[in-house]
Order: sequence, then structure tokens, then C-alpha cells
Amino acid sequence: MRLLFLGDVTGEIGLKALSLSLRKIREEEKIDFVVVNGENASSGKGLKHKDFKTLIEAGTDCVTLGNHYAGKEESARYIAYEEKLLKPYNAVSYPGEGTRIYNVNGKTLRVTAVLGRAFIKEEAVDPYPLFTSLLNNGASTDYHFVDFHAESTSEKALFANFYDGRVSCVIGTHTHVQTNDARLLPKGTAFMSDAGLCGYAEGIIGFEVRSTIEKVVLGHEGPFRIPSSGEAHINGAIVEMSSFLPSSIKPFSRSVYVE
Repeated sequence: MRLLFLGDVTGEIGLKALSLSLRKIREEEKIDFVVVNGENASSGKGLKHKDFKTLIEAGTDCVTLGNHYAGKEESARYIAYEEKLLKPYNAVSYPGEGTRIYNVNGKTLRVTAVLGRAFIKEEAVDPYPLFTSLLNNGASTDYHFVDFHAESTSEKALFANFYDGRVSCVIGTHTHVQTNDARLLPKGTAFMSDAGLCGYAEGIIGFEVRSTIEKVVLGHEGPFRIPSSGEAHINGAIVEMSSFLPSSIKPFSRSVYVE
């Protein structure tokens, strides 16, 4: 099985980039299943239902969320019945599911979203007891993919190494910057600190440079701005799995111009 994971979709330009390109990418790369982190898709914070639907229509099989899981009020009303959408597994007080099993070409794939806690202010319990219990007591599957959404690269590496050999793959999200450390860990789990982003290529982690300077450096009020057109990155990773432990992981990156 070839799994494509794409990092944080950021704003309208990220949604447009996937709508333009994802089905073609699936065909060219012979992808069997696509997981996309969508927590920044709606104006940079949270995921509206209409934008979730856009991701699915673009060719996504499963959408994961991160620290902005409650970034849009409407999310709590629709997340529980959307089987292709996952909240962080350790955001235990929020509606919805944090792990699901999908059937892919006769094989079972579990996808789990987990939220780190270092430098993260949103509510999440310690993931280790919860996730260990899932591995010990949950239904076994042919593959298990984990989106670990966290600020700290060391926290991501710690989680992946702790569960090395017990999950198929751990790929990080949240920083919007693709890291150059895709590899198989000693016991066989595929790991990459951060998949990067699907969004505006010329900005600061997907946001317009000027608005970022105005807000952070000059102290102006107002949101970060995201251009709706321009050069966009589509960043992530492709994982090749013929058994529970992958045979390879490689970064994926493509640029597309969005009008």
C-alpha cells in the first residue's frame, strides 16, 4: 500500500491547490490512501464543514485535526458523524473520534491523530497512557498511521521512538515547515518530524509576510492574512507498506500556481 500524507492545509489557497492537484498526484504516484491534516484550512484556524467537504471532494480519504480542533464552533456539531474526520485522540473532552479503521484494498488501516503538549495551550491529556491502552486493547490492523501534531520536534521524535515497532508510521505536523529527516527507525517504524504545509509558498508558514510583521513585530491588531492566490506548496510524505512495518518513507513536495 502506498499512503500519501499531506501537512497542514492553510487557508483558501491550500484548499484550491489540493482541488487542482490531488487527484492527479494520486494517479501519478499510484496512491492507495490519502491522509491530510486540515486543522488550518478555514482562514488559518479550524475547519468549517464546507472546507472539510472540499478536502474530501479533492480526493482525501481521511482528514486529521491538531491543536485548532475547536477553532470553529460548528466543528463540534458535525465532527461526530463524519467518519473521514479525526480529532486528536487525547482531546478526550471534545466530540468525535481520534482513531478509526479504514478498509483499503482488502487491508485494514488504522489512522490516529495525537496532539503533543509542549508549547501547546489547547486542552489535551497525556497521550502515552491513552495511546498505549489503544495499542494493547484496540483491534489489531494491517497498518497503523499516526499524525502527531506538536510544536516541538523533540517531542515528536520521542513519541515515535517510544512506539518504534508498534505502529507503522509517525509523521509530525504543526510547524508548516517540511523537515529533512524522513527515515525508518531501528525497529522499523517510519518517521518524519514534520510534513510541511499545503498553502502559500512565499509567506511565513503560509501567512502573508507583511501581516505577520505587523502583528508580531509592530503589535497591530487583527488576524494574520492568507493570500487566496499565488504559488502554493503541497508538502508531505509517501509511505510504502507491504507489511505492518514500512519498506520506505520519502518526502513529497510539489508546487502549483493558484489563480
